[in-house]
Amino acid sequence: MIPGYTTPSRNLFALLLLFLSVVASGQTKTPERNPAQFDAYIAQLMKRDSIPGMSIAIIRQNKLVYHKGYGLTRSDSTQAVTAETIFEAASLTKPTFAYAVLQLVEQGKLDLDKPLYEYLPYSDVAADERYKKITARLVLSHRSGLPNWRKNRRSAELAMLRTPGERFGYSGEGFVYLQKVVEKITGKPINEFMEEHVLKPLSMTHSGYVWKPAFDSHVALPHYGGENVGEKYKPDQANMAYSLQTSADDYAKFIQAILTPKSLKTATIDQMLSQQTQLPTRFSGDTLSTRLYWGLGFGLERTPNDVYFWHWGDNGAFKCYVVGSRSRKEAVVYFTNATTGLRLISDITSLVLGYDPATSGFLGYQTAKKK
Repeated sequence: MIPGYTTPSRNLFALLLLFLSVVASGQTKTPERNPAQFDAYIAQLMKRDSIPGMSIAIIRQNKLVYHKGYGLTRSDSTQAVTAETIFEAASLTKPTFAYAVLQLVEQGKLDLDKPLYEYLPYSDVAADERYKKITARLVLSHRSGLPNWRKNRRSAELAMLRTPGERFGYSGEGFVYLQKVVEKITGKPINEFMEEHVLKPLSMTHSGYVWKPAFDSHVALPHYGGENVGEKYKPDQANMAYSLQTSADDYAKFIQAILTPKSLKTATIDQMLSQQTQLPTRFSGDTLSTRLYWGLGFGLERTPNDVYFWHWGDNGAFKCYVVGSRSRKEAVVYFTNATTGLRLISDITSLVLGYDPATSGFLGYQTAKKK
């Protein structure tokens, strides 16, 4: 469930004044040129939404020009968040998997449009013959017809929601099925495959799809409702829908490999960021958006001036977001350790990339500027 949001009125005036001062200084396009003002604005946003810790990385001309941590890894400690602090990437895992899958496509080992059951029958959903229409393309564009997650996560039974290809329907289960297919094709555990095809080639040394002991020294802990600290989940099995543990700096390296293709051909990135299906205006709605689409692993937003790729992550008390412009070779990614972290989508996108995204409405968030 994705909650809505309204900015508390007592914080609105001060935050609006600060935002206007940032805009007046030209900071909306180049916040990294005035870090003190930018940092003050971020601090105000975190205070507004009760976010204990946050890490951000900004890319311009495909160079990391600003990266910093704010706040604390846990509210009852003194350990400051840095750009290398480990956060849960949640669904930002999915684009990295799509990147690796497309490498197999380039190598001729996987056909985007060949039914996955021809590579590997899936007993969990085999009772419904429609599953035989599921392809890698449909999984990566969230049109597999599978639910996000089965009703009973411990059950081996998985029921389809609709016919594959019918419409957009966000599905972690689809990524799990494709993960199993990749393991069958390559003969390797998915964690080993992802280390070889994503983390090592991109020098993402502070990342892992399973927990690594080195993460323990500088990891952000989850917060539920302000200062209520939760227990950190440490995955011992890789899941391509959500298990990536990473830092803002490391995830920026992955985004740089999208902005200037690395390990994939330019034509493949073209396809990755091409429109595959139209999104609704709201996550669970039926009215189609005129701006939002999905590609192969990323969402897309078409504005009058540009096309942006984006994705959000939501593992409960870990919320994160990435958005970028391939034409300008610019992007921003941020991670938070609070349930309220996605409330910053419009604020940060407007500030860093200079446009007000429709994705905040799609995900069910309103900001002060939209009241």
